[in-house]
Amino acid sequence: MLVLENISKSFGDKPVIDYLSLEISDKEIFTLLGESGCGKTTLLRMIAGFETPDLGKVFIEGKDMTSTPVEKRPVGFIFQNYALFGHLSVYDNIAVGPRVRSVPEGEIEYFIDNLLDTLRLKELKYARPQDISGGEKQRVAIARAIINRPKVLLLDEPFSALDPGLRSSLREEMAEAQRSFGITFLFVTHDQEEALSLSHRIGILKKGKLLQIGTPSELYQSPNSRYIAEFLGDVNRLEGIVDQQTGNRVWVVVDYIGTLVCETDREWERNTPVDLYIRPECILLSLKEMSGGASNEFGGILLKKIFLGSASRYEVALKNGESFSVLINNNQTNESFLNSRSGSKISVLLDSRQIFMMPSDPLIKGKSLAT
Repeated sequence: MLVLENISKSFGDKPVIDYLSLEISDKEIFTLLGESGCGKTTLLRMIAGFETPDLGKVFIEGKDMTSTPVEKRPVGFIFQNYALFGHLSVYDNIAVGPRVRSVPEGEIEYFIDNLLDTLRLKELKYARPQDISGGEKQRVAIARAIINRPKVLLLDEPFSALDPGLRSSLREEMAEAQRSFGITFLFVTHDQEEALSLSHRIGILKKGKLLQIGTPSELYQSPNSRYIAEFLGDVNRLEGIVDQQTGNRVWVVVDYIGTLVCETDREWERNTPVDLYIRPECILLSLKEMSGGASNEFGGILLKKIFLGSASRYEVALKNGESFSVLINNNQTNESFLNSRSGSKISVLLDSRQIFMMPSDPLIKGKSLAT
């Protein structure tokens, strides 16, 4: 559906997009995720035709659109501020595009009524933008884009101005609308939760380069770099040295813990310094004394626990004084653990399949990783 081929863009002497290639399938929800200033919006503007790439090509349905003007591209664009006309009703805002194309008014009304019904805006047909909520404005912006029947709908931080509760419900409505209309969606966001919950696939963008593309679970559970591991959620880091490897099992010596077993598809040389990353929710804790025979079991001291409603976060001090963060659902924790106090001895158990191994980075060696 949408293919970007070696796209590059600079503003002055500042590179913004650096030889980026990407292919997005028909009817896919694809999200470009990255920090502010990484080039996400610039890339969207080049797809829409508001900017021209210095190098590379943009293809939509196999047609080269690189030099095609904005108004002739089969692309819809939803801006962060929705860009609704305050003096027009909801109906008239949605009707702008078809009226420009001289579509008969009867046909326009038929399609708008269907859109309003699907997007739960039927009662607001004649309301003005200033009289409706932020979530309703968002749905009007979607309807205005969809009525033009674009092949690709570009959404630039569409939920950034909304409160967290409304964002969650709108994500579900957006996914439902996408399924109903069968349009390819390309989102841009810096919100990890938004990207993980909404997307079929995600591309992680950093300084104009795509670092990794995959499904939400692939990126979260199998990041290919420490940047992605840390960017997509809380994570603990341990420093170690590879001791030996048999098949996909690697034994890593962590001097303040002991030997940990990891599973990996990669071959590692003995004595290679590595960093081990473990998500807080992939760790088990126990108040029982260490058995001494279990793999990946080590001791610590409970520093504090933070009640988060459905889960609690436990901060455990390791022998070297660093803090290890653990997230446990409260319905999976026994009462004695919930009532444990700071200073309690804790046994920590890691799953070898849930440890990401990365070559050690000398720039961060010895630094505690904030979670």
